[in-house]
Amino acid sequence: MLFHLQNQTISYDKKDILHSISFSIKIGEKVAVLGKSGSGKSTLLKYLFNLKTNSFAYVPQDLSLVENLSVFHNIYLARLDTYCTLYNIRNLIKPASKEINLMKNILNEFDLNTKLFSKIYNLSGGQKQRVALSRAIFKNKDILLADEPISSLDEYLSSKALAKLNETFKTIICSLHNVNLAINHFDRIIGLKNGKIIIDKKCSLLDKEDINNLYYVCE
Repeated sequence: MLFHLQNQTISYDKKDILHSISFSIKIGEKVAVLGKSGSGKSTLLKYLFNLKTNSFAYVPQDLSLVENLSVFHNIYLARLDTYCTLYNIRNLIKPASKEINLMKNILNEFDLNTKLFSKIYNLSGGQKQRVALSRAIFKNKDILLADEPISSLDEYLSSKALAKLNETFKTIICSLHNVNLAINHFDRIIGLKNGKIIIDKKCSLLDKEDINNLYYVCE
């Protein structure tokens, strides 16, 4: 079992945000967390991340990119703790061909292969999100936690990005506000409303009433 919460109240900045939350998530599940802004999605993702920080690739809602660094260097930061100090210094000064080629292969999946050495501040919001997703893949973990990672992407790029993430990660917990994308790309949906779970169901078992409830949580 990856996570097991039982009647858990989760706070942020000394204020209770999620109330009596109960669910379990197993290794191998692809879970979408749906809800409108302020429903507690970000609080939940941060809480789960802090339980096992070193086990995941994590895409926070603010992306945590360094604006003055290039795409290459932002992505490379994901593996600083993997390589030795001398190798890291070498790549910060003069990127190795091995790392360049690996990143280009990842960025190509997100239509960003020409942006490798562009500064982050020169990119659009959607491009920055795709850089953050590329960094998560480069981190080379089996589990991804992602907080609204495709909110600035159109339908085509959103579907393409989610397909790549599903192909790459064994387990995904991802917050979204798009019901159709959640149903099409995940096996299970947890819907949050006013700090509570109002639906938790496998996508294959959703009926018309469930889908209406999912639209309700995103309103």
